[in-house]
Amino acid sequence: MERRSFLEKIAASGLGAMALPAWGIGQANSTLPLSTADPEVQPTAAQQAWMDMGFGLFIHFGINTYYDTEWSDGTLDPVKFNPIKLDTDQWCATAKAAGMKYVVLITKHHDGFCLWPTKQTKYSVSATPWKGDLVAEVVNSAEKYGLKVGFYYSLWDRHEKSHDTDEWAYIDFMKRQLEELLTGYGPIVEMWFDGFWKKQQTGWSKKNKELEGEAEKEAFNVARNQKFIEAWRMEGAYRWQMDHVYQFIKSLQPDCLVMNNSTTAYPGVPLHPVDIRSGEKYTEVADDQKVWNWLGKDRYLPLQIETTMSTKGDKKFPSGNWFWHDWDKSVLEKEKILHYLSVAQKMKANLLLNVGPSDQGLLREVDEQTLKELRRV
Repeated sequence: MERRSFLEKIAASGLGAMALPAWGIGQANSTLPLSTADPEVQPTAAQQAWMDMGFGLFIHFGINTYYDTEWSDGTLDPVKFNPIKLDTDQWCATAKAAGMKYVVLITKHHDGFCLWPTKQTKYSVSATPWKGDLVAEVVNSAEKYGLKVGFYYSLWDRHEKSHDTDEWAYIDFMKRQLEELLTGYGPIVEMWFDGFWKKQQTGWSKKNKELEGEAEKEAFNVARNQKFIEAWRMEGAYRWQMDHVYQFIKSLQPDCLVMNNSTTAYPGVPLHPVDIRSGEKYTEVADDQKVWNWLGKDRYLPLQIETTMSTKGDKKFPSGNWFWHDWDKSVLEKEKILHYLSVAQKMKANLLLNVGPSDQGLLREVDEQTLKELRRV
């Protein structure tokens, strides 16, 4: 990929206020009061720039796409990965037409398969018949259509042996991969972590194994949430060395906002240290605390709501798939997407709407047409 100087790109990245979609996502006014909010506590400049984007495209694509599964165990043969009609321009042009301002790409899911030719493992696009760089393709297309880029990266890695045998070696492995992603592809606005629960066994109100997949939501409860945060700080954050990883990310890209998915069981709960919070499947207006105390200071932590265009899932994800499946013809209706956008606006949140490109590397026609219709409302 032809690139200007990385530092020059950061300086010229234009992370300022952007034109808002026609339906008003990202506007500052909201009908929902902030819980325990202090009007003096405001978003940072980087947070505000991220909030101004309002609407983004989540892209689930990887080894799972070729094996009709949502989660795999790190043993699937890369020989099947071959997107012969790959068109990331189609992905990004569709996002642009829908009024989206950014894309977040799965770079590595729980299976450990990497969509860029990482030097840290052979389990990547380098081992496939395709042998390209999917991350670079998306970054180039996003730049072409004026979209910002975020990366999803699974902490849980079912292929890399050190994940289960040597936690410290795995942290080093993970840092080397994050360095590749954060120095090789220009400015990244969001780092979306997932899979933290594999190294945190305490603090859950249900058994840990029951929370894998789409966990049942529970009512907002301050005491329950605080207990969970404390358990995370005492166990999960230590075992993942997240304080160190967070500072490492900031040393490479200070304006890259870090998020750590707290699962559908604890939507909106921050796994400190983070800059934004995840509200996976938070598709109705709900109480949401915006200001949280961290390191002895109140801090504003904006919310991102994630949901998917699929409405027909499986036992693990009953409300909809994230990856493409040939048998899944379901699609989120335009009116429902507009409702979710309204929910996000009222909650002062971003909406990240997922698509799963097919095994050929194309968006489903029904997804493309539905998203393009949004701006015609």
